[in-house]
Amino acid sequence: MSSDLDPDENVLAQRLYAEWQAGKPKSRIERETWNDGRSHGHRFDRFISQTLGLPTVKRSKMSDRVSDLEEQIRSLGHVPVGAKEKPWERQLIHARESCLAALRAWNDPTASFRTEAFALLLVTAWNALAIAIFQKRGQEWRKADQSGTATQKEGLDQALETRQLVARAFPGEEHLGLRENLGVWINFRNSVAHRHFPALDSVVIPQAQSALLNFENAIVGEFGSSLAIAEHLSVPLQLSGFRDPGVLSSRKKLQASLPLDVQHLLAQPEIDHPALANDQTFLLRVAFIPVVPASTGDLDAIAYFAKPGEVPDAITESIGQYLILPKGYTARPNILPTKVVEIVQERTGFRFNTNLHAEAGRRLGARPARGEPDATVDIRLAEWISAHKRHLYTQAWIELLVERLSTREGFYEATGKYPLPNENPED
Repeated sequence: MSSDLDPDENVLAQRLYAEWQAGKPKSRIERETWNDGRSHGHRFDRFISQTLGLPTVKRSKMSDRVSDLEEQIRSLGHVPVGAKEKPWERQLIHARESCLAALRAWNDPTASFRTEAFALLLVTAWNALAIAIFQKRGQEWRKADQSGTATQKEGLDQALETRQLVARAFPGEEHLGLRENLGVWINFRNSVAHRHFPALDSVVIPQAQSALLNFENAIVGEFGSSLAIAEHLSVPLQLSGFRDPGVLSSRKKLQASLPLDVQHLLAQPEIDHPALANDQTFLLRVAFIPVVPASTGDLDAIAYFAKPGEVPDAITESIGQYLILPKGYTARPNILPTKVVEIVQERTGFRFNTNLHAEAGRRLGARPARGEPDATVDIRLAEWISAHKRHLYTQAWIELLVERLSTREGFYEATGKYPLPNENPED
């Protein structure tokens, strides 16, 4: 309502609006007020809207019903016949379909390429969702050249990389877990999707659950609950696997069976951002309920998955006390230094002994510097076993040594001595 309106008109508008609210027809109000019998309520609507800024046009029940039906059709991934499709609608449909395809691949009881297919389809879904968000907001989502002009390839607009799109659509510290979770799946797509690791399916369930919840929350937050994918989901039923000994093994053992580079992909985000350990948008919290051990061997645990904010009070305390988190490193170091020396000497062709190995450990960060107490420096390379007064090493440490000691210059930098051929018996 404008501030320079005639006060008398304002008073008149309030009186007429009150009469209409009390049930007097608009056409009668128009005849009595302006001697106008031809507007059929339109003059009254304009006067009240311009003066008081209030709506007086009521939607018919049929109009509401049509709108509801159109919304239901859109929630199914289609555009009503005769309706104009908005650019972002096509991207959102693509995003939802890709996410649902990822879930079908994951929930297929006969699938043998589960995590790899899920990663490919999930990243595609996030890419399309981010583009839909920018198109709806009227913001730029395309790559641009130095002049700021959007770039094309074979006549098609080129989108920014998925990491960039999601980082711009979900900025800030509050979305760190979401971005890092997606980063894990992008790394899987780039580095793991062409390989097959059955054990990976069980290890990444917490990340997969968080990824799904993040995707659903992003759609609801930007486009509304009618376009959520939850209505399309059902709990998969299957008979296979419940008595498979592999299913009963612990998640820790499964993760340790993966190649070192895959374990590193899983652990790196929490190493870079320790706060992610408690961020359920990165990894959905798993409550391991403790039991009295019947033996001293490794124990399995009962896992309960709870949506963030919906953890039952009865297990809240247990969750806080018994939450098991990834340690951020590979299999526990278990290789003796003499074995390390033997392998490195054989693979490099240079003479190598325990003294040179100890010096390399100090220079390359596997052991404390000279004069400092023995301790674990980098668990990915070595661990100090106080009960035995010695370090044990990992395969990653062996690979690092072989890489550094394979050249004359690298050998000198790592040990302080130039190398001698392996066949020479003298140091």
